[in-house]
Amino acid sequence: MANPFDNSQLAQPSASSNGTLYKEPGAIDGSGNFLPRIVKVDGSTGCTLTNASIKGMTPAEFEGLGNKEIDLARVIASAAEAKILGVQEKGLPTLLRSSITNIKPLLNQQKVETQSLILPYIQRRQRSYINSNYFAGSGGQASSSAGQNGAHPGLWECIVDVGDSPWSTDIKLINRYFLPGSTVLVSSWDVSTKKAKDLVYKVVSAVDATDGSGTKATLTLEPNITAGGYNGLDASEKEAYQFLVGVVQTGANSVNDYEEWCYNQPSDLSNQLIVNWLQTTRESRIVDDQYKATLESIMSGKVNPFLQNFVYQPIAEQNKRASQLSDEAWMRSVWYGQRINENQTPETYMNLPAVTDPEGGRVGSASHGSDCVLEYKSNALGLHTQLADSNRIVDRQGQALDLDYLFSQLYFLKRNREADGDSISVIDVMTDRITANNIFTVMNAYYKSKYGWEVTRNVAINEKITHDGIMLFNYNKYDIPEVGVQLAVFHDQYFDDLISATPSGDGTNTDFKSRSRALWLLDWSDIRVGVAGTNSVTRRNPSPEVMDAYRCRMSAVIKEYSLRSTTWTTMLDRPQRHLVIQNFSDANPTVTV
Repeated sequence: MANPFDNSQLAQPSASSNGTLYKEPGAIDGSGNFLPRIVKVDGSTGCTLTNASIKGMTPAEFEGLGNKEIDLARVIASAAEAKILGVQEKGLPTLLRSSITNIKPLLNQQKVETQSLILPYIQRRQRSYINSNYFAGSGGQASSSAGQNGAHPGLWECIVDVGDSPWSTDIKLINRYFLPGSTVLVSSWDVSTKKAKDLVYKVVSAVDATDGSGTKATLTLEPNITAGGYNGLDASEKEAYQFLVGVVQTGANSVNDYEEWCYNQPSDLSNQLIVNWLQTTRESRIVDDQYKATLESIMSGKVNPFLQNFVYQPIAEQNKRASQLSDEAWMRSVWYGQRINENQTPETYMNLPAVTDPEGGRVGSASHGSDCVLEYKSNALGLHTQLADSNRIVDRQGQALDLDYLFSQLYFLKRNREADGDSISVIDVMTDRITANNIFTVMNAYYKSKYGWEVTRNVAINEKITHDGIMLFNYNKYDIPEVGVQLAVFHDQYFDDLISATPSGDGTNTDFKSRSRALWLLDWSDIRVGVAGTNSVTRRNPSPEVMDAYRCRMSAVIKEYSLRSTTWTTMLDRPQRHLVIQNFSDANPTVTV
């Protein structure tokens, strides 16, 4: 049955096919619904979860992944084991795991004396948006060289810079964009009447402005009128070829094949070098022979993952809880992680906590007393931390949420996400259920007051993202006509649990729960979790062959301790595609009708 609320007036994102490889538990082919889901969000989905491509892995795909990259296979295997144990699959951890990528080729080594240490960080290029087509022109005046030495008598000068555009990037030496012989188009107006006028000039020269910053240029321009025609005009008529302020756009040149012209157009790459720090996270599991045998059967597709004699094993119950806690702790570190201390910089990383050879301090060993440093420890910087460093966190300081500000930021996010050619029609935001309901209440009144529309015209209510009967996310979707996009408001249990655990405050800290309220306007196609390596080892205890207690015993209850580690980092390519609004009250959002 069609959703009666889904009557949007704006274009919908293009369709994206979903995977069909998942099977229900106990399926005839015995594959079982136990391997993790992969949620793909990229430019083909419009960078929105509402159109994500979701697929489930099969045992064959899992084995193929192991052949391709053992590190990624181990990460997914841990997630698979958690599902087998009965850990509920949640949306946010699934999203993060779906973005895992191999970064081992990016690892660097540093020669320190006779050692070769792997650096605790990787260097890579971060993309940003460059706007090199529109410039702000000011200070228009007659050129001092006008009419001199055969120069055009109407030569005009102005200062150009990138203006106040919130989605443009600072450009150095912008005079390079104004090549001699090319044209510029200027949108200005008459100073006295404010009547619009459009002008076209040929660039005579462009030099760096005198402030030395390289972000401004002085243009010398020739109007599109002959010298004789210009001299025949009176002062008022000449004003038609002059301006004081205007929007300057670059245009194409006009050069015949027989004319000399050989200037190199600029081709700035919107990249900057950034550092991502590596963190190694350890897990441990206790297993016995029965646990191992059942797990191996399930992973090969031979046994239903919810087999009773496995689910009710005491060790399985312990590992279920341990898997759940590890998964949630990792997700929080991916979001909030900060540097291990102030020495976590590329210049001072050798002052970080050192990991030394455990044999170095053992009495009687050949290396007793040595100070052999194996590597230096660091922490991965969380997504929230990286966005804060890029000034993409807005703090409401306990005030109500401002929807006018939110709408204006949606336009900037749309422009930044479209800078690489993506088509953006939906922008996602994640928050708690109370804030999501408050937004619905206000938007209901907003449509009626501003447009005279009923909510059913421009809202899709209680939409769900499901896969094989499992709900990953639910959301409401709103048309924002003044921006030309739809706002999909997701609510997730993570935000509800965080607010529930937050104290209300005391006499001096009232309504402290505001601190835990947030809106995440994240572009999940731009977020990646890099895996630099994994490791695992199994220890058995006890060892009957060497223990006196088992000298006269034939059998022993052997337990195995599985130790696993993952070296990972978080990566954002383009911070301008993201925004977080946080620390607002539970009052209904404000909006101007």
